[in-house]
Amino acid sequence: MSDQEKNTQIPENDATQVFTPDFGSTFDDYGEYSEPVTEAPVRASKRARHVKRIRFPRLIWIAVYVAVAVGLGLLGAKWGWKWADDVLALTRPDEVVEIIINENDDLDDISLTLKEAGAIEYEWLFKLYCKVSHSEHYFDPGVYRINLTYDYHALVNNLMASAGSRETIKLMIVEGSDCFEIFDLLEKNNVCSREKLEEAAANYEFDYEFLKGLPYGAPNRLEGYLFPDTYEFYLKDEPQNVLGRLLRNYQAKFSEDDLAAVEDSGYSLHEITIMASIIEGEAANDTERPLVASVMFNRLKNWDVPKLGMDSTVFYGAKLLGTGFSSELDSPYNTYLYPGLPAGPICNPGLNSIRAVLHPESTKYYYFATGKDGVNHFFTNSTDFDAFVNSDEYAPIIPD
Repeated sequence: MSDQEKNTQIPENDATQVFTPDFGSTFDDYGEYSEPVTEAPVRASKRARHVKRIRFPRLIWIAVYVAVAVGLGLLGAKWGWKWADDVLALTRPDEVVEIIINENDDLDDISLTLKEAGAIEYEWLFKLYCKVSHSEHYFDPGVYRINLTYDYHALVNNLMASAGSRETIKLMIVEGSDCFEIFDLLEKNNVCSREKLEEAAANYEFDYEFLKGLPYGAPNRLEGYLFPDTYEFYLKDEPQNVLGRLLRNYQAKFSEDDLAAVEDSGYSLHEITIMASIIEGEAANDTERPLVASVMFNRLKNWDVPKLGMDSTVFYGAKLLGTGFSSELDSPYNTYLYPGLPAGPICNPGLNSIRAVLHPESTKYYYFATGKDGVNHFFTNSTDFDAFVNSDEYAPIIPD
């Protein structure tokens, strides 16, 4: 071992000692150092919210459930019974009432009418029934007599034109009535309004051969063809239905012999109808009808200027114009002023007047006038005629 190694060898007794550095008085100014104590962070404790719950005994819950269920059941049964009663009319009184369905009534209007009459209770339920059964368009205008015991099904079936419950009225249309008098009669008795009848008469296309060629547009277009008779009409009916019945009757009245006589007459059916209407307006009784017809034919065939000179035609023309009688009235119905037949029929003739035209008396009469005895007096010449008219026996008939 060299001397140097010997000098650097650490003694064995010092090898185990811990080395402590000596800083002298370097840190004296700072005082004695101590390691800071670190405390654990404080965390806010989350306390669980305590919800106070009220707990009912199970028996109470069961009782409440049963009570609600029974209440709802009773309420449902109550209303279910009411609705069933209304649909089936189980408790409505045995009473007949009158129901009027107007021309433009819809399902809401009809339901309200039925409720006000006591035939239903729940409008919404009746409307629902009609929609579900597809019967909301089955109803027809008219006046009906129904029993309050009718259920919904019976109500629907009895508010149609084909139902036997539809109310009717029997009316007599007098021979010689003009179309306006007929319209007024029908309106007065609630069959149809005059306005609707005039509109249908003027413009509705009725499929009858005898109407072919007649111009549209005038309310008296069907004059002469509304056959006078006794009819049973539905109340609140459609105008074309009402007028159609009269027109069908006109057609039905002509026998085969009548139609053959029309062909043999040399006149059209329209001209025959015009002459028949004049007879209806002039003749006092059935006996006179063929005589009045003979006067017309004699004037039409034998006079150089065939003027009929019939007061009844002038009165009709004045009525259309809204004025009074005058032999100088400028009207196509003035047979004093214009030769030949007037523009059209002046009223609606009966079958006797039509057949009087088809089978006139063969006479030489050209004149006639009404006497105070209530009948017409016929003359072959103007001298005798003028003498009668200027006598006390003459009593002209002036229409109302």
